[in-house]
Amino acid sequence: MKIRLIKIKNLKNCSIKEISEWVSWLNDKIVTKFSEQRFQKHTSSTQKKFIKNKIKTKKTLLFKIYYKKEFVGVIELGNIDHTHFNCEIMYFIGKREYWSKGIATKAIKLSIIEAKKIKIKKVYAGVYSNNLSSIRVLIKNKFKIEGKLSNFFTFKRNLRVKKIILGLSLKN
Repeated sequence: MKIRLIKIKNLKNCSIKEISEWVSWLNDKIVTKFSEQRFQKHTSSTQKKFIKNKIKTKKTLLFKIYYKKEFVGVIELGNIDHTHFNCEIMYFIGKREYWSKGIATKAIKLSIIEAKKIKIKKVYAGVYSNNLSSIRVLIKNKFKIEGKLSNFFTFKRNLRVKKIILGLSLKN
């Protein structure tokens, strides 16, 4: 499978077309169904600001996901803690026609390689309990369920769901 991660080092790494595509994914209620991004309205200028802030901090590695040379999603190693050597992984495939093709699974594998390069010992993710696809993808990458927080996320107006915390210990 031809999956590549391209590290976003500066705003020039993102074309206008890619930024507008990214924004359309963030404003797509189906794509962001299990994301806190669904609570905001996104624009090209807010996205550029987001990217600049992520690049500026030493606590994030942000990557574009490419499948067959096509920009299809984003993966982030965020909240990087260089004292305890851990980080959080966050990702999404924005192009819905590429869902369920193993792209996220492979992108996570590639990002774990990047985490090892910076000496990370633990990668964790927080997932909505009803986001079964994301839980499955993480488990395929050897993440283990390490905790559950009841009534954590508001999913719909009167429905609250658990936060599932999954973790992966790395050997460098």
